[in-house]
This record gives sequence, structure tokens and C-alpha cells, in this order.
Amino acid sequence: MHYNQIHFTNRSSAQLYKNYMSTATALVKRLALEQRQDILCEINSHIFEALQQQFPQQLIQDTTPMQLEDILEKLGLPATFILEMISSASLGQAVAPSTEPASLLKMPIMLARAIVNLVYYTTYTLMLIAIFLVVAKFVDPQGVGFFYAPNKFFIFGKLILQHEEAIRYEQLGNYFIPVLLFIITGLYYSSTLILKIKKSIYHKL
Repeated sequence: MHYNQIHFTNRSSAQLYKNYMSTATALVKRLALEQRQDILCEINSHIFEALQQQFPQQLIQDTTPMQLEDILEKLGLPATFILEMISSASLGQAVAPSTEPASLLKMPIMLARAIVNLVYYTTYTLMLIAIFLVVAKFVDPQGVGFFYAPNKFFIFGKLILQHEEAIRYEQLGNYFIPVLLFIITGLYYSSTLILKIKKSIYHKL
């Protein structure tokens, strides 16, 4: 497809962007070539404009995965965004083939792929947060942990204000980092499994 791809220095950011645009490309592949290009260019432009609003031009390529994830979540799932674009542009003729039985049968597959993408992005984000907390625990051992007291507070992460009362109720102690490493491992294998599911769904489209 002919659109100016956005380049990122961070490999994870580049992969998130590629996954999003690949999903959009798969969803519009039954449309006419010109209409496919218009929709993909529009989606790409929305992403780039959102980046421009948050970062100077020269820093866009350094966008982190979490920053890009936030932008893509605000933009919405590719399927939802594309349907809104088609409706607003009155592309009734372009989507007419989707009323054919073969196309209708593929709608659940496309919906499943959109859901799998959402689960993948969520899993990836949680894994990044867990990695951040491991690093934060080394930097601030007392201010990071699992703080719990019935009917008082429930905090898994970093205390914004280090109250002595909260610190006394830290539950995991030296087990905090091992627990996080266990969570990170589980999220990693989960994301790997989700990627395999995504590939199998892609081959069905």
C-alpha cells in the first residue's frame, strides 16, 4: 500500500505500529485499490498527527511503546475506526461485497483478530509495567511493593507519598521481585501464544 510509513528507532514501537497497520490492511483488502489506499493513508495520518501533537517532529521516531500504545488505544481498534471512516465517507458501494455470504462468514474471523490484538497489546503493556516495577524496586526498595491493609489501602506498585504506616503493611518483602519475575515470564509466554493465534487467524482471512 502506498502510504508514508512512520519509522521508529525502538523495535517494540515499530512492531506495534506494524501490527496495527497490518490489521487495518487485512480488514480493507476486499475494497477497491484506491479506497484501500485512501483508508490506510487516513489511518496513518491520524497516527502521525497524534504523535505530532505530543512530540516535536524530530522526536517522533523515539516514541516509546507505552506512548504509542496510548495513542493507538485512543484511536481505537482498526475494525471500529475503519467502519466509522466508511460510514462517514458514504462508501456504500465499497462495502457492498461484504454482504456476500463468503464475506459474512469472514466477519467473525476479523472480529476475533481485533479482539486478539487488543489482548496482545494489553498483555504487552502489563509486561512493560512489571519490568518497570522490578527496576523501581531496586531504586526505591521501601517505596515499591505490595501494600495492603483491610479497609485502608491496596497498592501494588510505587507509593506516591511514602507514609510510614503504608510501608509497615508491605506484604511481599523480598518476594516482591521473584513474584514480578514470575508474572513477567507468564506474560511473555502468553504474548508468544497470542502471536501464534494471530498468525493462524491471519491465514484464515
